[in-house]
Amino acid sequence: MKHHTKTLGDLGVLKAQVDLYEKGFVVSVPLTEHAEFDLVITKNGISKTVQVKTRNKSANGSITVAFKSSYSDKNGTHIIKTDKTKIDIYAIYCPDTDKCYYFDPKKI
Repeated sequence: MKHHTKTLGDLGVLKAQVDLYEKGFVVSVPLTEHAEFDLVITKNGISKTVQVKTRNKSANGSITVAFKSSYSDKNGTHIIKTDKTKIDIYAIYCPDTDKCYYFDPKKI
């Protein structure tokens, strides 16, 4: 099924929420779309920020992640580079595998 980019992003966030919940985390969602992260997870008294991206596999089977976000307004499209110091975990949801993959963006 083909999804609009925003809908596909929403699906990724929902899939990550379920996956993290099943892994035993308490999952919280910021009350604004303007936060640098999509989720906050807590386990054993430790909280981490999570940025979720949805990406399909490429022809060679890899998943590429660009450390940026974009939005559009009356002045056009804006691209913002991700500040990796504000994100503890990147969660990548891949519809092709229906799985979430996690990594520390500071190590990339």
